[in-house]
Amino acid sequence: MRYPIAIPSSVPGSGSAVYLHLLASLKIPSELPHLLWYNSQRKKLENKHDPFKGFFPIGKELLCSYGGSEMRTYLFTGKEKNPVYVKDLSPKAKMELGISNDANPADKVYNPNFVPYNELSENTRISNETVSMSLAKSISSFLCTKKDILYTEIDVVNMLITAIKHANSDEMRTILHGNHVAWCAARFVESGQMEEDIKRQFYGQNDIDFYIKDIGTIMPSMLYVLALLGSDPTDVIKNLDYDLYGIEEVAETLKAYMKSEQKKN
Repeated sequence: MRYPIAIPSSVPGSGSAVYLHLLASLKIPSELPHLLWYNSQRKKLENKHDPFKGFFPIGKELLCSYGGSEMRTYLFTGKEKNPVYVKDLSPKAKMELGISNDANPADKVYNPNFVPYNELSENTRISNETVSMSLAKSISSFLCTKKDILYTEIDVVNMLITAIKHANSDEMRTILHGNHVAWCAARFVESGQMEEDIKRQFYGQNDIDFYIKDIGTIMPSMLYVLALLGSDPTDVIKNLDYDLYGIEEVAETLKAYMKSEQKKN
């Protein structure tokens, strides 16, 4: 099966073609969450009251505590892997950067991930691709349990539409839990430690910001799959009853991409 298609099939087992295609094309949906995040961070640069300054100022010296070191004059090279937080800056550095003394100490000033997707570190790209893989796994797991191992393309569409319309549905919770398991696995591969207990972290938090943050991470991949199966992502997001910053831009990007791919096919 070549994707995208105009109309999903009800043929038994056709859903596995979607699963295999998603695993084979991880880079496309993986890049979209980064685009969503990147644009939200770029918006911060326009706010003079926000301490965020983007990527490291290569060649600049600042009196700061970089990476937990003692306070000293640090020369930025652009190869730094750790972010710089407000709490890391000396009063002199804050003044130099125009950052208020009452700024949140936990806010990031410089972030190594504030670069185009193809310039991210390999570990970061793998983390993003793990999220996309988790969606494929969650779809297959849910439908094989609820429907049949020979689930169809239409089953995939119906599952994702239900998840988007109803954030508290079994469909969305399955997807979010799979996403969280993938996040924990990526952290384990990177650090050798399991940073959070899955059950405590996922089910123990009821804060709406936490829930929507995770939805924002996985939503671009969900829209990508729906677009592959003939759904217009700009129409699908009209069903959202919560705000996801920049999701309209992601939907428009996907729509344009699918149109170009349809012409190729």
